[in-house]
Amino acid sequence: MIELKNELKLKPQLILTPQLKLVLKVLQLNILDLHNFLLQEVQTNPFLELEYKDLPESNYIEESNLEEIKLKEEINFEEELIDKRFYFDKEQPEEDWSLEKTLKAEEKLIDYLLWQINLKELTPLEKNIAHYIIGNLDNKGYLNISLEEIAKEFNVSLEKVEKIRNIIKFLDPVGVASLNLKECLLTQLEFIGYDKSSMPYILVEKHLEEIPKGIDYFKNLYGYNEKEIESALEVIKQLEPYPARNYFDVNTLYIEPDLIFYKEENEWKVEVVKEGPFIVRLNNYYKNFLKKKKDFGNNPGVKKFLKQKLKDAEDLLKALDSRYSNLYKVGEAILKYQKEFLEKGIKFLKPLTLKDVAEEVHLHESTISRIINQKYVQTPKGLFPLKFFFSIGYKSKEGEELSAKAIKDYIREIINGENSIKAFK
Repeated sequence: MIELKNELKLKPQLILTPQLKLVLKVLQLNILDLHNFLLQEVQTNPFLELEYKDLPESNYIEESNLEEIKLKEEINFEEELIDKRFYFDKEQPEEDWSLEKTLKAEEKLIDYLLWQINLKELTPLEKNIAHYIIGNLDNKGYLNISLEEIAKEFNVSLEKVEKIRNIIKFLDPVGVASLNLKECLLTQLEFIGYDKSSMPYILVEKHLEEIPKGIDYFKNLYGYNEKEIESALEVIKQLEPYPARNYFDVNTLYIEPDLIFYKEENEWKVEVVKEGPFIVRLNNYYKNFLKKKKDFGNNPGVKKFLKQKLKDAEDLLKALDSRYSNLYKVGEAILKYQKEFLEKGIKFLKPLTLKDVAEEVHLHESTISRIINQKYVQTPKGLFPLKFFFSIGYKSKEGEELSAKAIKDYIREIINGENSIKAFK
């Protein structure tokens, strides 16, 4: 006989309150996305305002006009508050949010190229030129700025710019930073071993527009046999006309650092880049008005709406404080582990995992993952994605810990140092 009985069980659960959702959302945003998010919030919440760090001179108010302006504000600001209630009479759908979305970081082309170029033995100036080129790619992966503009920007010769661009063209994906389709395809042919006298190279260099005409056209033009032409066209068909196609996102063209690592008086320091050209703050003028105002006349629901908006504004400022605090702690932890890399180079990059940093700063690994996702740090060695500093490691016979990236660099040096003829005998 089945016995039915009631049991009370207590299970710990994480309840995602609106405040916690906001903290998690703000935490995962990079600096550019944060700028846009804050501007949207200020537009829809009368209790938030922007303070620009460098106000234009035209914003200067003479003291003699100050009283008149204050009087106008007292007359109009109640009306302005009510005008901003376009969310009050409508039930707003909650934003589609999921924890899974915050944890998935899509691999972006720009991250990948920066990682590769930062491993090259380049001078600081050359790295800056490379970063500039990478930052000016279109959504096909082609360079969308002239070489002359780049040379002028850095006050260097065209030959210097071309040297750096040529290095980038042979990164993965091969052909990126090309000026056009023809150069992109020729770069890929050169990379896989076709010289200028080979048929695929000749067809692309001299007859790119005629390639769709097919085998018969080139058979009559050059007298090559059909099999040779077919083979050459098959090689060309396998090339990638748009190197960025598989992982380019136009929204990642422009990047700014969220952290800065710098050395001051022989000591490494961390700086968190905050809002940018503006600071978001609470509008105390409206806050005090809400506190003093008792009667809203024919709009009894307005006070409830305004109280919620005030709470939303205060929650946002707390979420920003949490973001800056946690980002700073993670930056300090990374710097603690990777000082030698910044001073001596890639061979001194230490193995570092999310767990290491999580234990260091007393946060969960998923929080660390969210903090470093799509964020960058500016260092004396250039701009790096934060995830660059994380990799598994191995111990040498002498007990020295080496990161996977450092090991790859050692292997690359060994390969580059081998005699290309003897190496594979």
